[in-house]
Amino acid sequence: MRLIEGQLIHRRYRLDSRLAQGGMGEVWKGYDIQLGREVAIKALRSDVTNAEAKLRRLRAEAHNSANLAHPNIAALFEYYEHDGIGFLIMEYVPSKSLADLFHEKGAMDATELLPILIQTARGLFVAHSHGVIHRDVKPANIMVSDSGQVKITDFGVSYSTGQGQITQDGMVVGTAQYISPEQAQGQQATPQSDIYSLGVVAYEGLAGHRPFTGTTPVDIAAAHVNDPVPPLPDSVDVQLREFVMSMLAKDPLDRPKDALVVSRTLARIERRLLDQQTEMTDRTATIASGGRLPRRVTSTPRIVLETPVSRIGRKKQ
Repeated sequence: MRLIEGQLIHRRYRLDSRLAQGGMGEVWKGYDIQLGREVAIKALRSDVTNAEAKLRRLRAEAHNSANLAHPNIAALFEYYEHDGIGFLIMEYVPSKSLADLFHEKGAMDATELLPILIQTARGLFVAHSHGVIHRDVKPANIMVSDSGQVKITDFGVSYSTGQGQITQDGMVVGTAQYISPEQAQGQQATPQSDIYSLGVVAYEGLAGHRPFTGTTPVDIAAAHVNDPVPPLPDSVDVQLREFVMSMLAKDPLDRPKDALVVSRTLARIERRLLDQQTEMTDRTATIASGGRLPRRVTSTPRIVLETPVSRIGRKKQ
């Protein structure tokens, strides 16, 4: 079955334009004619090799995404199969990806990047709470709207603790530039694996480049396992630097306990940095207007005696 523009799927979803095409399938922008809304449609191509195994993966993605209702996760509306093709009907997110923002901006100011990381961590915590590990957290799978709303997308290689084994033992799953050391060694991913990958995203956003590079994906994955993480620039807030480096610990046990800890810690850092920015702005505005900054007045503290003065040094009559 070949998909074409204008085609009606499931007597309800119209295919409007192809957004992407890959080895497993294709993604379309579509329209739900019953509810009058735009949707994204991910379809498994019928001409792919090993189609049955890939169809099982698509079913797993539908299963893992079905109960993840959260503002920071792109919603799954429906899954069905027809003529051997599986269709995922998902929330359409008309936003740029964080990868696009990195390409445009390079290194980002911490107060601009932190809200994106905080929302992503919140979405991951909900997924982890449902036993779902994303396994491919990267800027291309983090969509950011003009208003700053974040949506995590593409649970295509996700793993659920409640599902059967799909990938073979020892198989490496993930993107080399963002993969955790344990995934790079073919071990089972955990919530701390997603935290590591989010740490790589944070590092890239703050430094303007990824922590590890190489000529091949194998070289990069090996660097995640063996090489120390290069330090972040000194211009990055010291507390933020230290926390991101803790997310990038080689041993999963040395990383933050869960994604909720990540979101709350980053939120505290964000508030402090915003307060510092506000204070600096106020000081600059005061100086620019010709005013004087309040002087810090120091004075000798008064000593308050608990014994009444009338009793001190008074001789008995």
